[in-house]
Amino acid sequence: MTGPRRARGYSPLSVTPESRAVLDGVLAQVRARVAQGGTPVVGFDLDGCVFDTRPRQVHIFRELASRRGYDELYRVEVEHFRDWSLANSMRNAGVPEAFIAAREAEVRQWWASHFFTTDYVLYDHAMPGAVSFCRDCAEAGAIVVYLTGRDINMRAGTEEALRRFGFPYDDASAVLITKPSFDMDDTAFKESALEAIAARGEVVSYFDNEPANVNLFHERHPGARVVFVETDHSPRPVEPDEAIPWIRSFLRA
Repeated sequence: MTGPRRARGYSPLSVTPESRAVLDGVLAQVRARVAQGGTPVVGFDLDGCVFDTRPRQVHIFRELASRRGYDELYRVEVEHFRDWSLANSMRNAGVPEAFIAAREAEVRQWWASHFFTTDYVLYDHAMPGAVSFCRDCAEAGAIVVYLTGRDINMRAGTEEALRRFGFPYDDASAVLITKPSFDMDDTAFKESALEAIAARGEVVSYFDNEPANVNLFHERHPGARVVFVETDHSPRPVEPDEAIPWIRSFLRA
């Protein structure tokens, strides 16, 4: 995507000629490599990329609201999660500042103890268009690699979610790679996984919503079509390389 492309935040129903061209270009590249006898690989991050984690977060807030009688938290809806600050999410929903000041630490502790668990990933939704695009990649002949910062303890729920929404998974055309431990930095883990991914074939594309990750893949796989998925990301002061196209949706129509 070229020109002014800095709109930020979730817009999973957005479709533009530029975003369609990016997605169609990936599929064309997959087909071209298959026609040449190659084994193309297309990689996808999960959280904030092919899965929308905001429903998981709303569920966590509502459980806490119900258990502790914090009715103020029922105001929080998916559109209020625009970054990784839970205080900002509460402010966006109109939760009173006095409540935030008194309860933010408690809310964050509750959130952290539930968000990173195998059971709660089942509350995520598939991003619109993501399943059909992943299927199209697999049907065109690509190996689909899900490379996620979720750790091994979240793997069972992740596998169930992939199957529940119909992502390609249970055959040789798809692979899930999870972190070996929760404490490992996501970008460091993804860098360590690059060799394993490349061993499966030629990496022709990679999608991620974290600027540091797309920059890493762009540097290490300069011939691949690396794509930044604009949803939310960590507060690190990193921007995607100017050469990397952006999309806000996997929809193509």
